[in-house]
Amino acid sequence: MSIFSIVGPIVAALGFTPYIIQTYKGVLKPRIASWTTWSLVTAIATAAEFSNHDYVSAAFTGLATVPELIILAMAFKKRDFDYNWIDAASQLLSLIGIIFWLTSHNPEWAVIATIGADFFGAVPTFYHAWLSPHNEAWLPFLISAIGAGISLLAIRNIGIVAAGFPIYLLLIDISLSLTIFFRQKSAKLP
Repeated sequence: MSIFSIVGPIVAALGFTPYIIQTYKGVLKPRIASWTTWSLVTAIATAAEFSNHDYVSAAFTGLATVPELIILAMAFKKRDFDYNWIDAASQLLSLIGIIFWLTSHNPEWAVIATIGADFFGAVPTFYHAWLSPHNEAWLPFLISAIGAGISLLAIRNIGIVAAGFPIYLLLIDISLSLTIFFRQKSAKLP
């Protein structure tokens, strides 16, 4: 086991500490649809990776589930239940990906399906970041991307099961971070 397999997941998970604190303070308003989907998807990806004995990837996605659940719980506690047709459509498409995984019983298809489901789960946050960029934070997503990159350094078997989800998380977190960052720079404060 490489030091990267330990450091990467820890960096990624701890990177969301500021997001958790700002959500608690009411500064950020996370999209419940995204965080619900992300929590479920990372749990499924973790199960698939464990079933394929890809413990480095499983550690990364498993540890990612913890702050996601905390953020989701805080969003529920703050009673920020804003839900629109984009949230509903994204969750429906994510659910299709999850059902596909549950019926496939194949680790490769599970990772592909969870990547698709996770992507559709990200759509509400992209939309939210575009409309209300100051209700999101870019730095935690960037730190999570760095954690994913560090974790990739520990993977010896660069296959879809071992590397698929960490590569996807690297790309989606960079995309979210850049979207939020540049929208905050161009949008005026409310």
